[in-house]
Amino acid sequence: MKIGEFSRVVGLSKDTIRYYEKIGLIKPKVINKHRYYKEKELDDLAAIIKLIRNGFSLDEIKRMFQLAENVEKDQKLDDEALARLMELIVIFENKNEEMLERERILVVKAVLERAIGKNEYMNRLNRH
Repeated sequence: MKIGEFSRVVGLSKDTIRYYEKIGLIKPKVINKHRYYKEKELDDLAAIIKLIRNGFSLDEIKRMFQLAENVEKDQKLDDEALARLMELIVIFENKNEEMLERERILVVKAVLERAIGKNEYMNRLNRH
């Protein structure tokens, strides 16, 4: 699919998609100056959106994608790449812990809201 259709499918502006291309997060096939997006770009963009929602920066996401690409190509990681990988693992673990904490907070909030709602309901019943 071309960029207009891709933009509608993923719910992002063409400018955002072009920016993600510019920084190397997504890499559509280009034929005669037209971009063509396939399932891989949809999957990559879905992952990017989830990672952004969970607090990852575009730079962190780009580094994760680069390392994943190297691993997929069976390239051996040198000491520098291993150090970057370890750094990303720490970042991921921290972000994951933050995400879990946010989820716990949302669960507690939902429970409290239900309890308040039930309490208000019971108070209304007792008034009548």
